[in-house]
Amino acid sequence: MSLFRLDLKVINQTEQRTRFSMTLSNHSSRTLEEWTLYFSITRFLDASSNTQGELSQLGSFCTLQSLATLQAGAQFATEFEMPTPPLQLQCDGILEAFIVASEQYSVDVTPLQLIEPKSNPQPIAKVHKASVGIIPKPQEIHIDSGVFEFAHNEAIFVGCDQAKQAALWLIEAKPELGLSLGKEANKIEFKRLESLPHQSYQLEVTSNSITLFANDYQGFSHGVASLLQLLGNGTKATCVQISDSPVYDYRGMMLDCSRHFHQLDQIKLIIDQLARYKYNHFHWHLTDDEGWRIEIKAFPELTDIGAWRGKDLPLTAQFKHIDSKYGGFYSQEQIKEVIAYAKCRGISVIPEIDIPGHCRAAIKALPHLLLDRDDKSIYRSVQHYTDNVLSPALEGTYEFLDRVLEEVAELFPAPYVHIGADEVPEGVWTDSEKCQAVMTEYGYSDAKELQGHLLRYVENKLSSLGKRMLGWEEAQYGDKVSQQTVIYSWQSEEAAIKCARKGFDVVLQPGQYTYLDMAQEFDATESGFYWANITPLKHAYHYRPLSEIEASDPIQQKVWGIQAGLWCELIDSAERLQYMVHPRLQAIAEVAWTKETNKDWNDFLSRLQLDLEGLEGRGIHYRNPF
Repeated sequence: MSLFRLDLKVINQTEQRTRFSMTLSNHSSRTLEEWTLYFSITRFLDASSNTQGELSQLGSFCTLQSLATLQAGAQFATEFEMPTPPLQLQCDGILEAFIVASEQYSVDVTPLQLIEPKSNPQPIAKVHKASVGIIPKPQEIHIDSGVFEFAHNEAIFVGCDQAKQAALWLIEAKPELGLSLGKEANKIEFKRLESLPHQSYQLEVTSNSITLFANDYQGFSHGVASLLQLLGNGTKATCVQISDSPVYDYRGMMLDCSRHFHQLDQIKLIIDQLARYKYNHFHWHLTDDEGWRIEIKAFPELTDIGAWRGKDLPLTAQFKHIDSKYGGFYSQEQIKEVIAYAKCRGISVIPEIDIPGHCRAAIKALPHLLLDRDDKSIYRSVQHYTDNVLSPALEGTYEFLDRVLEEVAELFPAPYVHIGADEVPEGVWTDSEKCQAVMTEYGYSDAKELQGHLLRYVENKLSSLGKRMLGWEEAQYGDKVSQQTVIYSWQSEEAAIKCARKGFDVVLQPGQYTYLDMAQEFDATESGFYWANITPLKHAYHYRPLSEIEASDPIQQKVWGIQAGLWCELIDSAERLQYMVHPRLQAIAEVAWTKETNKDWNDFLSRLQLDLEGLEGRGIHYRNPF
């Protein structure tokens, strides 16, 4: 136990405002003089409401200073407010804290004391465990009697080039089998069947043989994914006949590695899990306010400075690990390694370089290029920053974008680059002489048009590099980008429908169903956000995309598919990452792959029980819904 303890308690709340008491207990034998308390909280505090000391906040990082001497064994107390509806979860409180006086001291933070903590878990039906647990459920599956048992050192005969990567994945995923590639037909064969549609496969397992048919490398990968689930943690595969293909061509997951840096082995683990549940895109969120995670050789400052944060660094401490230097980045060689790893599993890696908002790390790293020192505009972003937006009026902005996009386009073979474009706050560029001059030059009447101005430049730049631009739904604000840009909706499905009506291709990622950072249960002790929803497994599973749109409506053809997303403000460890992903990743996989008429909640639960055993066997954490 720490010698210092911090307690935060809700003492009053209305529908729009909450008041807290905060108490620091000094259990040490030291008297604190000229001391400062640092702490992190994801909510925005009203500094003017603070009753003791001087409170300031930058992002999630708060500083409380000008404090009276705190004697050994004594307590310090203050009160403050935040503009927010009533809070529901303990993670809405203080995440971490430390004290700096004559030296630095750690502080033990207790869970937020809510006025009415809720515990209302949704009951899960008791079901029998399935004999075959393939997720997502195949469109057609016939389970036969008997099993195929792998003998050690079996050979896989690969009848076409499209199957080789999938065969290598099977060999790598089951090293205990001693599999290898064979040179002639034998008991395990991967064969090309040109009549099968894109991404489809057929799998036949008898007691004497395994035959996998597909027409492209993704189809073979999906077939191996089903075979791996049949094997589970063992060496026997149930005899089956499967004919399978996806409902949506695009099935993805976005992972935020900016708010917290995730090690390479965790990136590979997530990619492996995506492949096992037949996702085919990994959307890698590599830059944001809190960290720049991709090596750019033209600007080493982006990772020398922008990949690290701390109390006294240009990039301030945020969220967790606030008492020391924290961060990391991926070298270009490591990124190539991830791309190759994903390709072996039929996964395409899409990078995201978030602009023009969410750019604080870049601006702090390259102020000589990206900082307009004469801009007096006043704004505050959703994440409580006042200095995180690129200027469309600086030559340096375009030099930065050109060099970064050129390296990104060369590094990633995928035909797409995601440019974010979300959450540019009101008030930006309004008190900048340079920006006003650009507006006058081009006849713009609204500062939002400057966002479109900048994004149109980026769209054209990416097109010249052979890439198609992807962006969040705000990418079409200002009406400057073309319909070649693909829109990812996040605030609601309705946003995607509106964009599709305008002629954009869209990907559905509504926070109400697909955001894996939402809390998983109606329980105050669960970690996560809930601005979109508390999202239990059942809720995620019952997402019905475009359920209000007629099947004959042309906008159905504008929807590429579905994506899950995991933002990582609260996720700073491998265990927490895996816990938030599983098993909702499995549920959304079935939404994206399986026909609605083939889906059944209780059947999913029975297969999930078997699947969770597979996770345990591979040492993967998950939230047990049963």
